Amino acid sequence: MPAAFLVLCGLITMGCAWWGVAAYLRAVDPPPTDTDRAERLAGLSHEQHPGKGRYYVPADAVLSRTADGARVAYLRYRIGGGDDANLDDFLRTYDLPRPGAPASLPEDLRASLPGDEPAAGPLLPDGQGGREIFVVERPAADLPGAADVYVRAAGT
Repeated sequence: MPAAFLVLCGLITMGCAWWGVAAYLRAVDPPPTDTDRAERLAGLSHEQHPGKGRYYVPADAVLSRTADGARVAYLRYRIGGGDDANLDDFLRTYDLPRPGAPASLPEDLRASLPGDEPAAGPLLPDGQGGREIFVVERPAADLPGAADVYVRAAGT
């Protein structure tokens, strides 16, 4: 009987130790969220732009799949404007060109994000396959450089 009790105590102790190690590893390196995956697919993760010293966090992010199984990321960044966080800084942080000609936002992008999304906005001449970035400036905001940036990125 005492031997069985000691074995049971040993098993419980090993189980608690395993649970503690697993909890520590999760806290140190948490699993990626859908927002993290969407940012990576769009090429806008802070890990993909090292040395910038800053990055922007999307206000909305949706990761989905098309009918043929390809992953699609929909992101919206709300840039407040002013000296610190403005559209020019966003473009510089992610090495993006200035917006070009206005274009219609894809219907799936507008449908995937919450809220009333605009029908059109200047499209960045990006060059990265499967990624479309639209900028909608908010001139009514009190600070210059305020904008909403909409991203649709498709990939595998």
